[in-house]
Amino acid sequence: MFKIRTPQISDFSKLEPLFQNHPLFSSLNANKFICIAQTIIPYNFRVMPSIHLAVEKEKILGFIILSSVSPSNNAWQIDDVYIQEEVRKHGIGEELVRYAISVYGGYGIEHFLVEVDSQNFPALSLFHQCGFRRYAKVHFYQKEMGAEALPVLGNEFIIRPQLNIDLNDIEKLELSIIPPDLRPALGRSKKYFKSKKDALVLIDKSRKLLIGWAQIDCIKDNDCLIEMLISPGWTHLYKPFLDTIISERLLSKTNSFKLTIKATDYNTDLSNILTESKFLPVEVKELLVRTVWQKAKEKSKQSANVGAPSIAPT
Repeated sequence: MFKIRTPQISDFSKLEPLFQNHPLFSSLNANKFICIAQTIIPYNFRVMPSIHLAVEKEKILGFIILSSVSPSNNAWQIDDVYIQEEVRKHGIGEELVRYAISVYGGYGIEHFLVEVDSQNFPALSLFHQCGFRRYAKVHFYQKEMGAEALPVLGNEFIIRPQLNIDLNDIEKLELSIIPPDLRPALGRSKKYFKSKKDALVLIDKSRKLLIGWAQIDCIKDNDCLIEMLISPGWTHLYKPFLDTIISERLLSKTNSFKLTIKATDYNTDLSNILTESKFLPVEVKELLVRTVWQKAKEKSKQSANVGAPSIAPT
């Protein structure tokens, strides 16, 4: 029998070999005291991903990691579910996922998101069994970049680092791209965008409008990932915006690198431009969502005064 619990200080040395260079572990390990202390903080006020362990006696069998993507929409993303190889197919992964949904859902979290490789059939089966449904496909396009001359945006536009004063506009920008029926689950909050440290914004100088956003993640010196958003009506700027980032931000550091662009299937303008620019699709992920329907809180019964109509529940 195993139990599910939050981590203790002594667990982090046991977790390190399980993570195997996982990008989240260095952050969790460096802030282990905050990670443990935040277990007493309400879920929508947590500043770091939360981790829960499946433990049998003193052995860690697996873990699940979740992080908040939109406090306003009560949406959390499952960043990873890992089970030790020798205990896989014993239902531990399903128990971890159902535990997270039950506990977080009990505190008012309504939407749970996860990105799963479209060829990872065991993971897809796991989340489908836990009530997740596909909302979108996430495509990754890739191209080897060299020191070639690319056209850049004219002086009527400004590209600068993201500032706190931009967060409201960035949140609205993303919502304008997401189909209305998907917005409650997929719309990310100002808190999410604020956490991005290498983000840029595109400004129309004459109108003083924020019309674009891009996040650059350089995983290695020669391996970069970019996520982009352009406001509807300005989608013709996807290519010059990308070319300017490549020319002025990336090629200034290295002469050649591998560039990956992330695009959702509902953002067809970006996908078409990447295809025309000879980016090749290299990976597809399923964006799965589980929504927990909350029960309406019962109001205390109110006795009507004699002769007065009773108050109808709302």
